Amino acid sequence: MCRLIFRIILLLCLLVTVAGRSSRAAGYLPSGEENKCLVTFGESYHNYLPGSLLRMGVVFKNNSSGDLKVSHELIVLNSTGVKVWNTVINLELLPNKSVAVPLLVPVPKFPGTFTLTLAETSDVNLASVPSFIFNTIQPKKSPRLSKLMVYSPDWEADLNKFLKSWDIKAPTIAWGQVLLCGKKSWMRYADGDQEIIQLVDRALKREMSVIFLDFGSNDDSKNTNILLPYNVSLSFIKAKEPEQSFVLKSDYKELTYDFTTNQMKSWNGFYGVTVPATDLHFEGKGVKINAYATAGENPYRFPLVELIPLTGKGKLYMCQIITDGRLDESVKPPRNQPGLPAYDPMAVQFLLNLISETVGDNLLK
Repeated sequence: MCRLIFRIILLLCLLVTVAGRSSRAAGYLPSGEENKCLVTFGESYHNYLPGSLLRMGVVFKNNSSGDLKVSHELIVLNSTGVKVWNTVINLELLPNKSVAVPLLVPVPKFPGTFTLTLAETSDVNLASVPSFIFNTIQPKKSPRLSKLMVYSPDWEADLNKFLKSWDIKAPTIAWGQVLLCGKKSWMRYADGDQEIIQLVDRALKREMSVIFLDFGSNDDSKNTNILLPYNVSLSFIKAKEPEQSFVLKSDYKELTYDFTTNQMKSWNGFYGVTVPATDLHFEGKGVKINAYATAGENPYRFPLVELIPLTGKGKLYMCQIITDGRLDESVKPPRNQPGLPAYDPMAVQFLLNLISETVGDNLLK
């Protein structure tokens, strides 16, 4: 009987020992183990043409005092969370050292919003998993825009190149429904240049829409109390800071054409700034002012406004949103220079939509 009891006790001890070993093998990592490797993403552009390349530096840092072997899967998810691309990076990291890896990500060949991130792994603290959101956009003309022609002054070489590439360039102002003016035209207008003043006056008398782009994105300190058409006075007020995002009014259907969202943010180049640190103040009577977009908050800013005379012809649009340097696909900025201007297909789609939105049905006949 004593031998039997001894055998039972010995068997129970063995079972406890095996169970303990199995528990440790399945593993809860020791405290802090999940923080050994820190992964961070560098800067990159947020808007791409389908099928292009996203370039980004990825830094892997060993936060431990020992050598560390890591294997990380980087993935791209679509807006529904489905994986559309992946790659695996294997590294051996020295104690308390970092390794920067240049990453080339093929952008999906279809429009959408995507997220570059890490697949879940025991090496990374899930609270600090990096993610980078980017968009693919293929700009296109709306059916309405295909019926329009746009005139831009001869000195606006970049805008004329843009209009020609989209087959909406009017040979003379008499052919156009829209007069499109850029920064050069505004500087001339603010300085009292009679050629641009007369050109704008002629366009409005023909009931055309006149658009001033990149309005106030330069130093406007010397251009105060400028007299606009319709006897409206314009002055500039220094804003607290520039804006990296703005929201289009959703009730303007042509303005939001082919966008999946009416929130525009982090355009390529200029460190993502889309609206300069300048507010507009208008004074005058007999003019209705409509806001087409808002930016910031407390108070809101209005970087795109429409001026319509209660008695008079034409419509005037003042657009502060920075498009200059973002419209020409052939311009390739140096790498790792996010402050320089860069092509942005979302800015292209925005300008196409703006042109279309400004034209009334009376000019389509």
